[in-house]
Amino acid sequence: MKYEKYLIKKGKLDLISSLKALDKKLLKEKFKEFGVDNIYELKNYILEDFEYCLEATKDDSFTRRYFEKLIDHENSEWMSAYEQDIESLMVFVYSNGNYYSYYIPTEIKEIINNLLGSMTPEEKFNLENATDAPIVKDLRSLLATLTVNDLKNIGNLLYVNRLSNKPKKELVKIIYNALTNKDKLTNLIERFIDKEFNLLKDLMSNEGTIQDNNISLEIYHFLYVAGLVFLFKRDNKFYISMTDAVYNVVKKINLKPIQKIVDENTKVYNLVRSMVELYGVFSYSYLDYYYSLYYGNNEELDVPNNALLFCERADNIDIIHTKHEMYFVHKILQHRGLEQVLDDIISRQETIKRKPIKLEELLKYSNYDYYEETESKNKFKKYLKKKNMPSDIIEDIIKIISDMYRLGNNYIGASIEILQDYGVEVKENNAQEILNYLMEIYNNSRIWVNNGWTPIEMRINFEEARK
Repeated sequence: MKYEKYLIKKGKLDLISSLKALDKKLLKEKFKEFGVDNIYELKNYILEDFEYCLEATKDDSFTRRYFEKLIDHENSEWMSAYEQDIESLMVFVYSNGNYYSYYIPTEIKEIINNLLGSMTPEEKFNLENATDAPIVKDLRSLLATLTVNDLKNIGNLLYVNRLSNKPKKELVKIIYNALTNKDKLTNLIERFIDKEFNLLKDLMSNEGTIQDNNISLEIYHFLYVAGLVFLFKRDNKFYISMTDAVYNVVKKINLKPIQKIVDENTKVYNLVRSMVELYGVFSYSYLDYYYSLYYGNNEELDVPNNALLFCERADNIDIIHTKHEMYFVHKILQHRGLEQVLDDIISRQETIKRKPIKLEELLKYSNYDYYEETESKNKFKKYLKKKNMPSDIIEDIIKIISDMYRLGNNYIGASIEILQDYGVEVKENNAQEILNYLMEIYNNSRIWVNNGWTPIEMRINFEEARK
């Protein structure tokens, strides 16, 4: 299909505006094809037809996976939309520099979310990785289904050397031997954090298999990539299962003394995650100091030797090296073009004192689902709701703006562009009101380059210091 025929200039994201942007000749062809007389009848026809078709197939796992992929690749260079999606005006194509992108009109996206529900990362991961078959307990046969890279990754986690240039058959044998080695499994378990360790104990109490559709990906992911568990799907139920070979070896390991090691691991893991979330960048050279500050009651403590290993697998953290230092960095800061923001945060680490925050308050930032609600954000949400914006779109807008302000990028022009991309009209009669909302959100945002201080807190402290 020639995308050029359907190309439009991207503007407002609602369906009527998108239809109006189509070539007039093509629009008339669509009137005739769908048996309608005007653009409003065409809109109703598209929505009713789409909702009817989706209702009939919504329980199919492949349908769910397709629409999740469609939403994930929206506005990217990945053309995940089928030709019939474009021809039926379910998505709209536009030029995005050197490639074509598509977007989904807000009404269509709302139907997808309402009928299918927004898939969690766990559901997406399960659909893509779970074997749709009866539970298999044989380790050797399951290893044979993995790719060479997957086998090498397991070997690396188990500290198996010289895996390069090995044929797959030999790799399976090597990894099998490693996963059934008591010492190697003990070493691996000693790098667990609390949630992973609790999952392992639950598995051991249930003969190696647990049925759970809601278990967090964060909890079992490390066990999965290390080859300790495999995923299975049967009759829309997901199972996490150990193989008999691994289960029988773990039974020989005394898990009680490992609990203390896991507790120490968890302390460092939570500390680093919360510091990175609040401050953006956390220096490895400060790890001993802050570990003792928060956990030692002014007594110096030794940080667990495995600290780097389990902090490295936190989903929102990257570890980067400079000439003089190693840093734990929020993944957002690895985005191209943000090097200057990273430099600013690092330099201010030395010049701005950290906020004296209690351990309980600090650790709330270690929760992946943490979101700092403020009165200023709630005011703007109410304003957008009065403009008949869908609730999910409002949440998206606030999240994007919050992340942008947290980086210290106070670009009001960029905020306005985001609002317009989501269909919020910014005109002369409402521009000042919107600017006031945006400035209030910024002034109450915890900003990384300020070491987690809000601009208002910075000003109050500065004024108090001058008294």
